[in-house]
Amino acid sequence: MIRSLALLTLLAAPAAAQDTDPMNQLVEGFLACLSGDGDLDMTEAVLDASQWTRSDDGEEGLIYFFPGAGEDSFVYLAEDGSFCHVESTTVSSESTSQVLAAILEAPEGVPFFYSKDNMGCTRLDLETGVTATITSGGNDPMCGSETDSAVRFDFTASE
Repeated sequence: MIRSLALLTLLAAPAAAQDTDPMNQLVEGFLACLSGDGDLDMTEAVLDASQWTRSDDGEEGLIYFFPGAGEDSFVYLAEDGSFCHVESTTVSSESTSQVLAAILEAPEGVPFFYSKDNMGCTRLDLETGVTATITSGGNDPMCGSETDSAVRFDFTASE
């Protein structure tokens, strides 16, 4: 079911669009992570369709993606496919949580329930076994922020 999100994303993305809206960039990142399901090539294809660019210059073991325009969002994926991370430097954790829930609740979405991770942060447990933990952005994330946000999709949660 998650792979069908990739097709919807590719069909919906205008070929020349470079969206600078941080909320729309979050949606693009979420759909890429969900569609890719830990597969680098699929995740990259979805982001490419929305004019994101790849960078291998970051931390070892991670592959970064940046939108074609704007500097408020980024995505990184573990090379081993264990997780995909979407971060915004301008959208609050609460707003990010609402956007993610709306995507998952859409007719083509994935059933989920709310839980907490070991730090007490909000986590969405998807029926597919994937988890999505919502935190603040940055190197030392907290469970929430009014100024930034991040969502970590863990593809190994069901292993």
